[in-house]
Amino acid sequence: MYQMDETDYEILEILKGDGRCSYSDIAEQVHLSRVAVRERINNMKEGGVIRGFTVVIDAKAYQKLAGVFMDIEVEPGKMDSVAHQVAAQEEVAVVSQHTGTTGLHVHAYIDSPEKVASYLEERIYSIDGVKNVQTQLLIRQYKTNSYLARYQE
Repeated sequence: MYQMDETDYEILEILKGDGRCSYSDIAEQVHLSRVAVRERINNMKEGGVIRGFTVVIDAKAYQKLAGVFMDIEVEPGKMDSVAHQVAAQEEVAVVSQHTGTTGLHVHAYIDSPEKVASYLEERIYSIDGVKNVQTQLLIRQYKTNSYLARYQE
């Protein structure tokens, strides 16, 4: 893995604030040349530090109105299979395995609150290995940090 120095951390902080910031703007802030910044960013990409760039979308503006949190209880020995099938669904934003009785925690965005029940029935309960699902609807989100992938497969 790429060995980062203090300047790399500064560059990441800038990119966390604005992933579209130009090499020139970053260079000015960290007191390097544009070419040096580009090289550092490329090295961080190749070294696995930067896994990609994304955009954070307001779900209401995107017309995916129902944010749903699901805790899915999975049969023993079927965790990976269930997790991969859930993760492959376009509505799903996050799939995490955790301790406790349920095992999988999922964040999804469904077209409307009215469609949540049919989504669960058709797309979640139909997966072999799903025993039970506890569901909560998102009311308001106070913070989102999508820039840090803390755990990898």
